[in-house]
Amino acid sequence: MNTLIVLTKTDLNRSLVRSKPFIFFSLGMPVGFYLLFTKVFNMGVSTEYMAVFYKESMIQMATYSVMISSLFSFSMTLIEDRKQGVKQFLRLSPIPESIYYASKVVTQFLINSLLLSVIFLVGHFVNGVQMPVIAWLTSAVWILYGCLPIVALATIVSLVKDPNTVSVLNNMILMPLAIVSGLWWPINMFPEVIQKIAAGLPTFYAAQGAKQLAEGQLPDGKGIVIIFIYFVGIMVLSIYLNGRKEEVKR
Repeated sequence: MNTLIVLTKTDLNRSLVRSKPFIFFSLGMPVGFYLLFTKVFNMGVSTEYMAVFYKESMIQMATYSVMISSLFSFSMTLIEDRKQGVKQFLRLSPIPESIYYASKVVTQFLINSLLLSVIFLVGHFVNGVQMPVIAWLTSAVWILYGCLPIVALATIVSLVKDPNTVSVLNNMILMPLAIVSGLWWPINMFPEVIQKIAAGLPTFYAAQGAKQLAEGQLPDGKGIVIIFIYFVGIMVLSIYLNGRKEEVKR
């Protein structure tokens, strides 16, 4: 347990204190876009709908923030550790590899929770978003669950050797996924074929389920299943690809 705590503290320090790009991309951009959408690009939104607009935009940008963090931060951390020989060191140390990966997951969970807290606070104090305490908590937990497939995807992206290539790849994945999932604009604005694609994406249900919880409703059961299937499927693929990479090295 002490080893897990030490590794987690080290990762938190590296991600939050030393990594200024992480702060900008994972937190600054979503908060900035949220304020831009709700304070500048709110023309045409009726006064009666404004409260709902503030709340739904907050949830969408919170989901987007967790997506950025889960994909960029997690993949780059794994790459940096590989370049620094951390995994080789672990094989020579008494620290189990499972503890190493557990610390990564715990760190990412804490970082994502921090991001959600900041955006929710901005939504509450700047735009006056009001929800019961249980709705705030369950919405946050659901977003964390809904973005688990993105965390799993980051383990695959981290297999790419060049960090610059990884950064480009992450952007190629993140932006289209966020747009098609309805995190930037309402999904009903898109053609029917795009709406059908969105209905099969875990990130669409990550935001959709959080919106339902914010209204005191239960998330769609279909969303629970789709998110779980994506997570398990991507993790199985990641384990296979990592195994193949280790075989090639030998």
